[in-house]
Amino acid sequence: MAQWSRVFSFLLVAATLAALVLPGTATARYVVEPVTEEYTGEMHDLEENTFWDLPPREMLLYFLLTVLPGVPYMGQLFYALSLLLPLGFRRVMRHNVLNDDFRHDLYRQITIHPGASTQELRELTGASRGRLRYHLDMLIRESKVAAVDYRNRFRHFARNQRYTDLEKRILANLRDETPGAILAHLLKSPGATRNDIAEDLGISGPTVSQHMQQFEAEGIVIIDREERTFCYRLSRGAREVLNEHQDLPLPVGHRGTPGWFLPARSREVPSE
Repeated sequence: MAQWSRVFSFLLVAATLAALVLPGTATARYVVEPVTEEYTGEMHDLEENTFWDLPPREMLLYFLLTVLPGVPYMGQLFYALSLLLPLGFRRVMRHNVLNDDFRHDLYRQITIHPGASTQELRELTGASRGRLRYHLDMLIRESKVAAVDYRNRFRHFARNQRYTDLEKRILANLRDETPGAILAHLLKSPGATRNDIAEDLGISGPTVSQHMQQFEAEGIVIIDREERTFCYRLSRGAREVLNEHQDLPLPVGHRGTPGWFLPARSREVPSE
């Protein structure tokens, strides 16, 4: 490093001497002519002289005087950073992003709980908001996790698990207590009315209607409007998805709302 410092110092001195020796305005010839008008003594506005208005020789000199003194220090900085590499500093890439214990556990939780929100992942991992956000962004950047904005909340899915859009919507609803309980109720009791669902789950009728409108718009529920009292049933695709994912673990903080999924082997699911 001392050798490079001497080289850059020599270059700086050589550039300064060259700028002084080269012919310029200091050796230019001037022609003096008599003044044709008397000096009025009026004050005129000063004109700003910017860097780009300077002659090329002065611009080069200014650049060398500004940059060259810092070049040796930049070399020393890179040299110091290179010494830290053997101490464990390395670039995180797709092939090693899961080598970190916390990111590995976070990825495992997302795999076990597809559709989990950021708040649920915080509770599952016990991490602070900032730490979780940092590692989530890293998993998303390296294409290990997909974050889907569903009803103004981000839901997270492992990219190695291929889910359709319908599956993602259903899995996201299963991570929330009330919509998950409604879907489980419809899986066990197709053709249920609003009052049936409200009484069995202990929720209000307007809440049921609100969720049903959203489910219908997303292709999850079919509403039979032929009778005076609407009847609700799952669409064929939604029923298949729910049958496939009956053994999902309960969401964090679930209070045991009646109608949540039972293990797939413990009951039969009525067909449509």
